[in-house]
Amino acid sequence: MPIEDQYNLFVDIERLDDDSGNTETYFPHIDDYPCTIQPLDDAYSQDVDGNFGKEWLMIGGKADVLEGDRAINRTTGDEYRITAVELMEFMNHSHIECRIRLSKP
Repeated sequence: MPIEDQYNLFVDIERLDDDSGNTETYFPHIDDYPCTIQPLDDAYSQDVDGNFGKEWLMIGGKADVLEGDRAINRTTGDEYRITAVELMEFMNHSHIECRIRLSKP
């Protein structure tokens, strides 16, 4: 079964604007990106900045997604910060795995 059959969500990917100055401003980068999101942590934990969040794994097709981008779940509205991106290639198939972090409200 191809991994694409597991993509059950759509997210919008936003990229940080380099000219945003003192405030973070994101602009639309990829709309309706098909993926799946799976939890990596059972509970919220504190990161080095002192913020609390929960780690997730987002798997989707090969795309221009970078660390620092933001993924917004189109169904729930949850906003995840993309903290790592890795290209996976196996037997002429490729996809990306992104570590994403949901901050505690």
